[in-house]
Amino acid sequence: MWGTSTVAIFFFLLPLGMAQSNPVNAPLQIQTTNLPSPQARKPYQFQLKATGGVPPYHWTVLSQPLPPDLKLDAQTGVISGTPQSQKAFSALVEVQDSSDPPLIYRKLLPTSQNSPLSVQWTARPRVTGADITGAVRVSNGSKDDFDMTVIVVAVNGFGKAFALRYEHLNLLRQTDSPDLAFESSLPLGNYTVHVDAVAEVPAKNAIYRDRLEQSGIAIQSQ
Repeated sequence: MWGTSTVAIFFFLLPLGMAQSNPVNAPLQIQTTNLPSPQARKPYQFQLKATGGVPPYHWTVLSQPLPPDLKLDAQTGVISGTPQSQKAFSALVEVQDSSDPPLIYRKLLPTSQNSPLSVQWTARPRVTGADITGAVRVSNGSKDDFDMTVIVVAVNGFGKAFALRYEHLNLLRQTDSPDLAFESSLPLGNYTVHVDAVAEVPAKNAIYRDRLEQSGIAIQSQ
């Protein structure tokens, strides 16, 4: 049975649309604060994150480009590739929403070797029949052990949420979690999958958060 602190965290993580209507003119902003440092000749994949405005978003890298072996998917906000160098870099990133005219937000994102907490897809959400499946992995890049909570929910077009996975684990410093897979049969409709991770370091009274979001997931048959 969940304790009071777990329930409090759960309600903190729920998308605002589940408790109240999202503000019509919520400001557009880029949540991402830094990019993972590249490792030479190892696959690189990272999801940029934005909030506010009117999704879907369109992403662009401006005057400070990515290294030549990395590319940004303008529709998904995923940076991927296989860098040939581990040299640090910075990228000036712009996001536009779907308003008319669009809202625009720009942010300079440097690479950082030790992002305290990051969550990434290891299997992006997909539909098989009436099931939504996928998997995520959480990384602890800090010097402290984490008391971790990970919640995966699918939210339909009416704001109704379906829990896909809840996980509470201790994640040691400088380690990754195992792949946290999810699979659930849901009613017909269009869904957005949210993954929220919260890490607590009680001795330091510190809390870290990260989120993934994948929209446009449609279940069209049972």
